[in-house]
Amino acid sequence: MKTFIPLLFLLIFSSCNKNPVDEKYEKKIVKNKYSIFIPESLEETTELNNLASTQFKNLSEDFYVIVLDETKNSFANAVQNNPTDITPDLEGYYNVIINHFKKITQKDFKVYDIEKKKINSSNAIVFSMSGMNDNYPAFYRYAIIEGDHRYYQIMSWTNIPQEKKYTERTNKIIESFSVEEINSSKNKSHLAKDKTKKEKLELQKNNSTEISYEKPDDEIQEIGNLFRPEIMQQEKIKLKNGKNNYQYTLTNSDLLDKDLENIKNHSKKIAINYYNLLKRTNNSFSYNKIIVKVIHRNNKIDRFEYSEKDIKDISK
Repeated sequence: MKTFIPLLFLLIFSSCNKNPVDEKYEKKIVKNKYSIFIPESLEETTELNNLASTQFKNLSEDFYVIVLDETKNSFANAVQNNPTDITPDLEGYYNVIINHFKKITQKDFKVYDIEKKKINSSNAIVFSMSGMNDNYPAFYRYAIIEGDHRYYQIMSWTNIPQEKKYTERTNKIIESFSVEEINSSKNKSHLAKDKTKKEKLELQKNNSTEISYEKPDDEIQEIGNLFRPEIMQQEKIKLKNGKNNYQYTLTNSDLLDKDLENIKNHSKKIAINYYNLLKRTNNSFSYNKIIVKVIHRNNKIDRFEYSEKDIKDISK
C-alpha cells in the first residue's frame, strides 16, 4: 500500500525568526471537514502535495504543514483489495503510514513519542519520525485522527536540528484540530445549517479564515486510493495532426513497484479512470493516445499507450 504523501522536500534555509512560542495563530476552516489553527508566519501554498486539502509553508524556517484526508470506506476497500495483515481501522491506518515511511527513508529511520489519545473528542494517534530522505535530515511530527466518515493526517516537518525548536509549535497545531464533518456525531445539529451572518462575523472576530476546498476529482481520488503514489502528474502533449496525447504519471507507488507481473492490468485501470476524467471535463474531447507512465523507486520507467480502440476494448 502507498504513500499518502506526495512530498517535494525543499532546501534548508537558515532562520533568524522570533521564538515560535510567542507567535500568533489563525484558525483555518475546511468546510464540512475540519478546522485547525496555523501560525500566521506560514503562508498557504499548493506546492507540497497535490492531494492535500490544505497546506502551509515557511521557507525561511524550513517548516511545512499539510492536512490530508481519506474516506474510511476508500481505506477499507484498499485494504480489502490488497490482502495484508493491515486492519481497516485507525491502527491499520497508522501501520500503513509507518510502513511507507520506513520504505522511503534511506537511513536512520525511527518512530518515537507515540501516543494514543483524544483530540477534541476524536480518536487519534500522535507520533514523531525522523531519518534521512533524499539526503534531507527530516523530522516529522504526525497525527492521524479518526472522524465519523474520514481519516485525517496532519503532517508537519522540518530538518532534524530544528526538532526541539518546533515541537511545541507542531503540538499546538495538532491539538487545535477539530473534526467538523456534516452529520458527524459531534456536529449533527450545527454544521448541517448554512452559516448565518452572525456566524460569519464570529469568524472575522476570531481571526479565522474559511478555506474553500475543491474536492479532488473522483477519478483522481480513485487512482490515488488504489495505487497511493507519492506524486501524480497530468500532461497534455500536442501533436502536429491537431490531436493530443494525454499522459498520466505515477511516481513511487508501493503496489506498482511490487506487483510487476500485473502492472499492465494496473495501467489499464489508470488509463480508464484518466480517460473518464478527460471525457467528463472536456466539452469536445479528441485524443490520439492515453499514456500511463510509471516511475519506480529503482528509477525504472514503464510506459503504456492506449489508442481510442484500446480504450473501447478495455471499457467492454
